[in-house]
Amino acid sequence: MSNAEKKKVYILDTNALIQFSLWLPIDLNKAFWGKMEEALKNGVWVLLDVMVDEIKYSNDGLKKWCEDRKKSGLMKNIDDGHRERATEINDSYKMIDETTGKSTGDTYLVAYAEANQLTVFSREAPRKDNNDLHKIPDVCKELHISLIYKPKEFIEVIGYKN
Repeated sequence: MSNAEKKKVYILDTNALIQFSLWLPIDLNKAFWGKMEEALKNGVWVLLDVMVDEIKYSNDGLKKWCEDRKKSGLMKNIDDGHRERATEINDSYKMIDETTGKSTGDTYLVAYAEANQLTVFSREAPRKDNNDLHKIPDVCKELHISLIYKPKEFIEVIGYKN
């Protein structure tokens, strides 16, 4: 199968997951979250451990939803190769705030997406100024990693219809 024939597999940034949980709360939108789980089981998208680790609060049940998927064996983990590549990415495109450590997960997301030829779904905007830290869209562009910003494509791909 050629790359053109391969179907896209997505990896979600934490901000996309959090925004889904805000727009479509889990307890009020069982159909949507059921489609999310079905798509996860079918390999349409990847739930990455470091993205779940960034969810600090309950977020309308999102943390528990993710942890339940982890218990079901549906969460992927980064490995030492991804960590090494994330360090290289940050060395080339400064993403991590050295004071707070913020955005460490972003480097892992990009490294994992690159290694597995995944399409990144992030709601993060590109950096505004060349002196700012690089953002996911900036680095994906530099590394030729497919990226989507708008939720519509992902929602359609998981088969959710309202």
